Amino acid sequence: MENKTSRYLKYAIGEIVLVVVGILIALQINNWNEQRKENAFEAKMLIELQNGLSQNIQQLNRAVRVNKGAITSCEVILQHLENNLPYNDSLDIHFSKSLEWFYPSINNASYESLKEYGMQLIKNDSIKDGLRGAYDIQWLTILSNRQELYFYNTVSPALSTLFESYDFRGPMHPINYEALKTNNTYKHILRTLIANRKAQIFYFEGFANSRKNLMEMIDKEIKKSK
Repeated sequence: MENKTSRYLKYAIGEIVLVVVGILIALQINNWNEQRKENAFEAKMLIELQNGLSQNIQQLNRAVRVNKGAITSCEVILQHLENNLPYNDSLDIHFSKSLEWFYPSINNASYESLKEYGMQLIKNDSIKDGLRGAYDIQWLTILSNRQELYFYNTVSPALSTLFESYDFRGPMHPINYEALKTNNTYKHILRTLIANRKAQIFYFEGFANSRKNLMEMIDKEIKKSK
């Protein structure tokens, strides 16, 4: 009886061990599957973030190009006015282009989605910090508001007395070009526009570069997950 009992206990213990091992293996497989799903979802979110950043860089680069074009037109006009150069038709386009400005439309849809799922989804802390900085864009709104206030409060009223009509899409013809040469208010506006656009270019280029660096970090993280 003692031998039978001993064999039974060994058998029972063996069965229990097998059941426990089976449960542990099942849990491990389940955890592995969940981790694999989480990694795949993280990679998907990283790709979406990368696409959004790429679109934003394109917008920022366009803003830089428009501002540089406006600076060139302002400088051409100033050169003619200050050097007493004669009027020519090509100036009409520069009068118009000198007023152009473009503010980038920042695509933050993927970042907002990530915040809904939870920032903890991104394991790389450097990427998380970079994302928070990239989408802290209050200063963009501040720059835009300042530009609009300056244009509508200062530039627009002055231009209405100096040009036959004005817009950003077509040539602008001065009412009196000779008088424009000695108009210090208009020259001051041109110099202020140049200074404002140089400041904007500085911020836009810095913002674009930081996003490029962030895209490189994301790209490395995506490759690691494959």
